[in-house]
Amino acid sequence: MNDLFTFYLKELDHYRPDELIYHLNHDTWSISQMYDHLIVVSHEYLDEIESCRFAPVTTSGKSPFGEQLFADGAFPATPIRLPDALNAPPDETAHVDCLRTRWLQLIDRHATLATIAQSIAPDQKTYHGGMGWLNAAEWYALVTYHLAHHRHQKRRLDATLANRP
Repeated sequence: MNDLFTFYLKELDHYRPDELIYHLNHDTWSISQMYDHLIVVSHEYLDEIESCRFAPVTTSGKSPFGEQLFADGAFPATPIRLPDALNAPPDETAHVDCLRTRWLQLIDRHATLATIAQSIAPDQKTYHGGMGWLNAAEWYALVTYHLAHHRHQKRRLDATLANRP
């Protein structure tokens, strides 16, 4: 299992229900919302792996942002704000068990798609609005890049919890 998946799973044990849904302010997600975002977006990326199986062959490539992201092997360390139309607040729950169940389902699906992602021809691609045309192996890597990127957010949210009144 990927170390990031294990990290986030173990971290769930550290939160009380009130901490999961705590917001510093209106513009800040709760821990629960961050987890929901990670789960939903990871499943969207995994859906694209499955779509690549049936995608036509294309020579189209990545956007400049996508080229840089894959060259670096990571998202930039700075927060990324999506346009408001794409930035609806994630769902929120105060139940660790619900998040744990969803996280374990994500881990299983990610593991199941590992071999499939590597077996799909690299010129069978689907389109990402910010990164351009990605193949199945790239979509698979994007899951890990995204999880790693949100460790920065998690550290900020955990610091907020530690310093709340």
